Amino acid sequence: MNLLPAHGVAYATVLLAHVARVSPRAGVDEWVAAARQHGSYLAAATDLSTPAQALVAAGLASAGEEGTIRLARPLAALAASGDARRAMHHAAVTLLIAQQPSWLRVAVGSARVERAYIPQPDLDALSWLGEALDEVLAEARRLVGTRQEADLAKEIGDAAEEVVVAALKAAGQKPVHVARISDAYGYDVELSEEPVRFLEVKAAGPQTADRFHLSRNEFNTCVRRGDAWRIVQVVFDASAFIANPITAADVREIRELSATSVRGLVPGDTSGFKWESSAVLTPSASLWHPSDLTPDPGFLRRGFDSRDAADS
Repeated sequence: MNLLPAHGVAYATVLLAHVARVSPRAGVDEWVAAARQHGSYLAAATDLSTPAQALVAAGLASAGEEGTIRLARPLAALAASGDARRAMHHAAVTLLIAQQPSWLRVAVGSARVERAYIPQPDLDALSWLGEALDEVLAEARRLVGTRQEADLAKEIGDAAEEVVVAALKAAGQKPVHVARISDAYGYDVELSEEPVRFLEVKAAGPQTADRFHLSRNEFNTCVRRGDAWRIVQVVFDASAFIANPITAADVREIRELSATSVRGLVPGDTSGFKWESSAVLTPSASLWHPSDLTPDPGFLRRGFDSRDAADS
């Protein structure tokens, strides 16, 4: 079962946790029957059996000795809450962590929630949270941890590089995807005879296209290679972050930023300031120009979440 915390699923979770805490229940059927008995009129109209089975499958509850239902720590904690509203919110966070939607890692950043990345049916299901929705999503994303965020960022970056390489090949060129050899080059794709030979590829979604991270090594390479080096930004549509597979139709645009523009955005080191590993650049819209590259119509690659699904 999908554990997306729609109102009914969150309510069922809180109710099931409460009755399991009050008294031992022998098996899922007795657990569900007790919850139906102790619940309000809403319990009669709510599917409790499917969520109960899903909570066991997700490891949030288990059948211990003689089949007695035992709650995992997250459910035991929310069962002890005396505030029904907060218990529902904590249930939503718990369920989002237990069965992460594919969009959670891309829709929720460190600064804000980008609802454009959340499918409308899921947004509708979560609408009961009202003004607390962003807070609940942010808390779930924070508790998921940063390792997956780094993995996803790399996956999106790899996809952007693959889009550029495929576009170059479709245009009859012979690019070398040097980023697959080493990250130390200071660019991702190399061409042999073009005036612009060194392409640093950046990936973005529709809400993040105004900025990108630049490492110190990439900037030093930009200075060293001069106008033969360039930023190529692949802007994915929101559809790309939940699509599987990703196709050329999921690419909104490809645009470029010259080495001269990059150098103009980065201040020089002084006795009182020096940036080391990386910086965030936010070029004005006027500095970008459309790329001559067109996504290969036959481009196809796995979705950003498909590897996780295969590993689970």
